[in-house]
Amino acid sequence: MVKLIFFQAHPDDLELNCGHLIHFLATGSKKKHLIKIVSITKGEFGLPGFQYDKFKGKFLARIRTQELYNALAIHDILPENVNFLGFVDGLVFFNNELIQSITNYLKAERPDIIFAPEAIYTWYYHGDHINTGKAIYYIINHRLIDFEPKLYFYGSLNPNFLFGFNKDSLELIDNLLKCHRTQYWFINKAKLAYRVSTRRRGLLLRGWSYAEKYRRVFFKKSNLKKNNPSLVIRLLSHWFSSMPWFKAKYPKDLLLKLKS
Repeated sequence: MVKLIFFQAHPDDLELNCGHLIHFLATGSKKKHLIKIVSITKGEFGLPGFQYDKFKGKFLARIRTQELYNALAIHDILPENVNFLGFVDGLVFFNNELIQSITNYLKAERPDIIFAPEAIYTWYYHGDHINTGKAIYYIINHRLIDFEPKLYFYGSLNPNFLFGFNKDSLELIDNLLKCHRTQYWFINKAKLAYRVSTRRRGLLLRGWSYAEKYRRVFFKKSNLKKNNPSLVIRLLSHWFSSMPWFKAKYPKDLLLKLKS
C-alpha cells in the first residue's frame, strides 16, 4: 500500500495537471493506493468581476467544495480523503503559518509520495500555487519532518517524468472539468493549451499519444544536479514570472481593506 497526497492551492487545480494519473492510481492500477487530496484554500474568491461579489466568500466556498467532491467521485475518491487547510484564496503566503500547517499535516499522514504545484520552473506564476510548492519543498529540504517522501511537481517547464494516455482518454478531462461549473469560464479556455501541451509531450513518450508532465525533485547531494534546468528553461521561467496572471477577484469592500 502506497500513500500518495496530491496538494493543490484551489479545488480545481488537479484536473488539468494530474487528472489521468490520479484516475489510473485510483481505478486502473493493479496495486492498491491510498490517495489523499489536500486543498490549501476553498477558492472562495474565484469568480471574475465585481458583478459576482454577492456569491464570493463562504457561499462560493461551499459550492466549490461540492464541485471538488463531484470531480473526485469520478476517480472513486471519497470526501473523507479530502482535506482543506483553511487558507484564503489569493492570500497564500510563503510564511511560518503555511509551513507549520503543512508540516503538521505531513507528520500526521506520513505519505510515501507527494504531488504539488511547481515552485520554480513554471509557466503559471499564481502566488497561491508557487507558495504551496515552495512550502512543501522547504519542509522536506530542511528536514522539518523525520521522513523523506518522494516529491513530484506538476505544471513544470522542466519535467523528467511523463505519464502517457491516449486520445480516447481525453473525455475524462472533459468530465472532470464539467464538475467545476463555477470555474468553467476559465478552465474551458485552458483546455486548448492543455491538449497542445499534452500532445507535444506524448510525442516524446513511445507508445502514447498524449502525456502529463511532472518533475521529480531530488534532495540527496549526489542527485542535486538532476534538479538543474537548461538556460532556456530558466529564461522562460523568468519571463513567465513577469506576466499578469489571473488572481483572486475580491469584493470591492474587501479589496479596499486588503489594499489599506
